[in-house]
This record gives sequence, structure tokens and C-alpha cells, in this order.
Amino acid sequence: MSMTAAAHDAAIPAPATPHLRAVPPLREPAPETTALWWARLLRRGPGPLEYSLVTVNSDRFPDGTPVDMTAVDARGRRPAGWQVDVRHRATDGRVVRIEVAEELSDRCPPMWFAEVTHATGAVPAASLLAFRGSAFRPGAVVRPHEVAAAGVRMTDRIAEVRWWIRSGLVDTVTVEPVYRGRGVARTLVTAAEGLRFMRGWAPLRSDGRLTDAGAAWLESAPAAWQPRLAARSEVLPDADVEEELTGVARLLR
Repeated sequence: MSMTAAAHDAAIPAPATPHLRAVPPLREPAPETTALWWARLLRRGPGPLEYSLVTVNSDRFPDGTPVDMTAVDARGRRPAGWQVDVRHRATDGRVVRIEVAEELSDRCPPMWFAEVTHATGAVPAASLLAFRGSAFRPGAVVRPHEVAAAGVRMTDRIAEVRWWIRSGLVDTVTVEPVYRGRGVARTLVTAAEGLRFMRGWAPLRSDGRLTDAGAAWLESAPAAWQPRLAARSEVLPDADVEEELTGVARLLR
């Protein structure tokens, strides 16, 4: 090695010892809670004034507590632990959009919804239908006449949940076979729960009469749903086996 090269190497300082900082250990994951509370948020934007009614699964407030957060500029954010966001207009209260948290709908294809009320029956009931396609934006909530005006038939729906308004008892959850196993039922029922709270109806629940598919859905339901889902008490045939079932809570994932 030449003297010039040796002098050059000597001029290069040795690497500095990295300065290490002590950091606290990672926190343990928060335990699952069954508490569900509701946050009302104001959505500011260029369009008509809208509010969001957001279901939140956390222990920040006691179960069932409605919390008015309209004085805070949410800037599009939602409270930690949110599950479903029901967007509605300030002028007439019409629901225009429903969004479900990604951890509940990550495998679910994009869907838009149609709300149907069955006021002519002996017991008032409601349905929320899910559709695929580009007739409306994903998450949009429309009425039956808007579905028809868009050239879509109600029978084109890929999933449907129907429940009794006064009791909250779920009568039917139906998912087309090609979409089963993708979290469609979980997403749809979560959306329906947000909608029913917006309407002031009873919380959704089951009575224990389940198909095999319904029992599987029950086992994988979010923790917050467990207090409302009765253990299986009666085995019902799947809709694919028997087309005409009466008085049942058919839960198909």
C-alpha cells in the first residue's frame, strides 16, 4: 500500500457507535369487548350537509351510549373501533350511504344496497338487499323504485337480510351460493344493524333456530354480536335443500 493510500485510509473516521434508545415493550392487544356505542358526526364538504351515525366497538363509552360528536371536526375520520358508518342527509334524514369497516368486510366484494320495508304484513318487517354492479356506487343506499329505474331487478340481489322491526328478530339472511364464504352476510348484517339504529328500531338478534351454514356464521361472528346471538337450539335445513321454509332464522354466510 502506498503512503498516499495509507494516509487516505487513516483520514476516514471509524464508524460511530449507534446510539440506542430504550423503548417500552409493545402493548398487549386490547381484550375483545362486546360494548357497542354510537357516535354522531358532522360531515362537512362542498355538497349538502350530512351526518354520520357510526357504530363503535370499544370500552370508551358504556354499551349502547349515543355520543354527539358534531362539535368536533372529524375531517373524515371515525373513532377507533368503528364498525359501520351510516351516512344520512341533514335536510330529510335520508340514508344515502353505508360503509362497513375493512376488518369486517375485507373479503367482501363491493356492494350497494336497497332498503325495503314490508308494512303490509301482520308484523312490520324490513329488508336490506345487497347488489353488485355499476348501477350505483359501492355503499350507496337506494329505494326500490330507484333500483327499477336503473334497469336492475330486485331478484338480481346477491344477498338479503330480513328482520322484524319491533323485536329485531332476524327472519332470513340469504346469500347466493357463488358469494358464500366471502363475508357477505357479515357485512350485510352489520350494515343492517347500523340502519336499524338510525331508524330507531330494536337491535337485531337471533333466536337459535339455525341451518348448518347459520351455525358456522354464528361461530365467526364479531365479539360484539355474541350477546345477541342465541346458541343453536334447533337445526333447520339449508335453503338449498328445502325451498319453502317458514318462520325461521335462516343464516347463510
